[in-house]
Amino acid sequence: MKTAHEEFEAMLSVKNISKKYFAHFAKIPYYTVAGWKKSGKVPNYAMVILQNIAMPKTVTAQQLIDAGLPRAIFWNNNLSKVVPNDIFIVSTLQRAYNDFIIDTFVDFFGEDAVLAALMRHRDKLSDRLIDTVTRHITTEKAVA
Repeated sequence: MKTAHEEFEAMLSVKNISKKYFAHFAKIPYYTVAGWKKSGKVPNYAMVILQNIAMPKTVTAQQLIDAGLPRAIFWNNNLSKVVPNDIFIVSTLQRAYNDFIIDTFVDFFGEDAVLAALMRHRDKLSDRLIDTVTRHITTEKAVA
């Protein structure tokens, strides 16, 4: 089973990773990674490897819009402003959160990063918000 090359390219862009860096990280020859564009398909193992590459410690609203979040939820009007991940997660969840947003954050940042951001800024968040997000993450994990 293979994934469309466009999805691979989008994920590289969202994570701000070049094909050359991906090839180096995955220990796959660069010409193999570059050749996926010609075939239009990417092996599923490549997507798994790409998902496991650590996210940078900062993010922009534009990166999350590119990952599928609606523009309307962002508190930051400057889409290219670089913000630390934990501040971005907490600030966005304080203003708007639902299952879709939580799931997208977990997919984008990883479950551990979302939970760590909540715990790091616990004093600025309501217990209800923390409980809701934590419960949703653990419920989704149990279902999967």
